[in-house]
Amino acid sequence: MKTVAFGTIAALMLAAAGCATTPMARETQLDRKAMTAALEPQDVRRTVEKMVDSMLEDQEFITEIGGRRPVLDISGIKNRSTMHLDMTSITDSSRTKLLRSRRFRFMDRTTSADDLEFMNDQALNGLTDQSKAVRAGQQSAAQMYLYGALTEMRQNVGGITDRYFKFTLNLKDLKSGEIIWSDEQEIRKEQTRSSVGF
Repeated sequence: MKTVAFGTIAALMLAAAGCATTPMARETQLDRKAMTAALEPQDVRRTVEKMVDSMLEDQEFITEIGGRRPVLDISGIKNRSTMHLDMTSITDSSRTKLLRSRRFRFMDRTTSADDLEFMNDQALNGLTDQSKAVRAGQQSAAQMYLYGALTEMRQNVGGITDRYFKFTLNLKDLKSGEIIWSDEQEIRKEQTRSSVGF
């Protein structure tokens, strides 16, 4: 009897070990049900899309500069929440959607050593039509820039965690110093603490 019991326990232990070492992965929907009160990737994606759509619908600031596609720059969106988020990725998503609209041009402030090398080659190698050569000092200048922040308020009452997040984006005219467009999106999440403890 003891031998049978020992064999059964050993088999169960091996099965458990096999399950523990076999990772299971599956693809999930982008808009799945929220799992926690934390900010989740789909929350960020939807929020960025809403704010960029809001900006694309407001064409007044484009007509103010003669109907040409304005040159924009974008400052990194600040994270003033308690969450660890890749704000560079959020900033990149905003820029990508605005660029794909074909209504704006964007400055790239990261002029690299490669850029300067290409300019110097065009100016000095004697093989380039000097009337068409690109030289330092000819890059476009941003007329406006986007900046924003993510803020958070958190409250714990009676086992319920209430978290309020707010994304804000602003568009500033560099020449006038005026904010010519702004939008904010709010996300509120609630989580009830489980009454079962281990």
